[in-house]
Amino acid sequence: MAEITIRPVIKLSLRVRDPAAAKARIGAVTSQLERIFDSLRAGLVELSHRQAVALSGEVYRLVVERFEMNPGEPEDWEAWKGFHWAAMEGRLPNPPSITWQEIMNERLAALGAFGVSHGPILLDVIESLPPGDSEKSLEVRFGLLASWVLARHALEVTPSSRLKLLQQVAEASLDAGWAMKRASLGDYTPDPKANRFPPVFTQNTAPGINLTTLFEHWQRETKPAPATLATWKPVVLSFRAHVEDQLVARLTVKDIISWKDKLLDQGRSASNINGTYIACIHALLSHAKRNGHVVQNVAAGIGLKVKRVAGTGKLPYEDAEVAALLGLAQKQTHAARRWIPLLATCSGARAGELAQLWAERVRQIDGVFVMELRPAEDGGTFKNAGSERVVPLHHALIKAGFLDFVRAKGQGPLFYGRVTGRGERHASKGTVNHLAGWIRKQPGFDNPRKAPNHALRHWWKSTASRVGISDSRADHLQGHVGQGEAAGYRHFQDLKSLAEDIERIPIPAY
Repeated sequence: MAEITIRPVIKLSLRVRDPAAAKARIGAVTSQLERIFDSLRAGLVELSHRQAVALSGEVYRLVVERFEMNPGEPEDWEAWKGFHWAAMEGRLPNPPSITWQEIMNERLAALGAFGVSHGPILLDVIESLPPGDSEKSLEVRFGLLASWVLARHALEVTPSSRLKLLQQVAEASLDAGWAMKRASLGDYTPDPKANRFPPVFTQNTAPGINLTTLFEHWQRETKPAPATLATWKPVVLSFRAHVEDQLVARLTVKDIISWKDKLLDQGRSASNINGTYIACIHALLSHAKRNGHVVQNVAAGIGLKVKRVAGTGKLPYEDAEVAALLGLAQKQTHAARRWIPLLATCSGARAGELAQLWAERVRQIDGVFVMELRPAEDGGTFKNAGSERVVPLHHALIKAGFLDFVRAKGQGPLFYGRVTGRGERHASKGTVNHLAGWIRKQPGFDNPRKAPNHALRHWWKSTASRVGISDSRADHLQGHVGQGEAAGYRHFQDLKSLAEDIERIPIPAY
């Protein structure tokens, strides 16, 4: 953000030396100036209560995004909230101002203003001060933040609307302070207050929404897995910074291409750019199109050509490697190390699916011992709908004592210890990562082309083909979604015949 003086000729610095970067910023500056001129022509706006709350949500998100990774100490936020209360009640005429550019630790300021920086005594001191002109103290404390929000949306508002916005900004930043205090204590439970802000929608933003609001709308509607959310949040931040969070309806193909080129210059691989960065924005813009925010998805068809290079593809384990791994696993007392390699060898299932297995889902159906593979009851996720299936147990598992292990567990997760809380990264992810790390440390398992867990899945599919299991049945057992319309007509419900297929897989002696 740059401060400019409006005269017959407007001059400002783009604050970059690179010509390509300057060219990209010219478009953003021109767009912002057009919005400002539209606002000036429209005159002062009277904000509704809903609009004021929506706009204050940007302050909440600003604070949380800036501090959630490193929230500091609880006492920092006690001082922050103390100044908020004092300003909101007019008990401190000149509280420290907060700017959108920098939010500072205020413990020293609180010590100077109140004689104490944190704790219950701080509240007692503030309450002992007489109430005063809250309108003035709100402007001093939150005025720069309010101006930042209004500038983002090119809004000029009436004095009464500004006061309304200041009050909501105070409440929003107070909520953010509570959330960050909890985070500083190690509590990252999703804050229900984060969902109280409606989408920003004014005459100057209609008919579009910005990327921040689009991401929130997509998140509420699709309810993505925590792992997906963790992967996509930094992607959205990167794209927002590149296009300066402009309205989604104003994005162009050039915006996507220039961002793609920037990521490439940063050294990111073509597969990473295609599979994570552009895939994320493509999904968000598809969501925007479905909901009428854009006419077209400007990210469609954009990507880098990924050339497969000889010597880099993933490989399966050899029979001897499978035998060696199972031999190592047999000696382990750690449940995941002991059983998941053998389960994967006998079924071809993904390690992430097996790690979510609960004791209640290992049972007998129609005389066949099976495991029901589906997302864990405490919020687990699978790759796709076709991944949910019932797989017969190989006799090698029963012979090794897997059923005895399950019976001893009784109920609940077999391979992770705690039930995952709502919104958290699922506990089974840690199990899978632990197992992969353990395998990688074993002698002879350091080949980068053989993924520690997934090479077993490659081995199973190759072995299935070798022993004559049809591709369609192997796909079903492994949870691969069949291709083409014909795949939708195949149903594999005969567990006894599936058990016969499973038994055809020869488990290497270990």
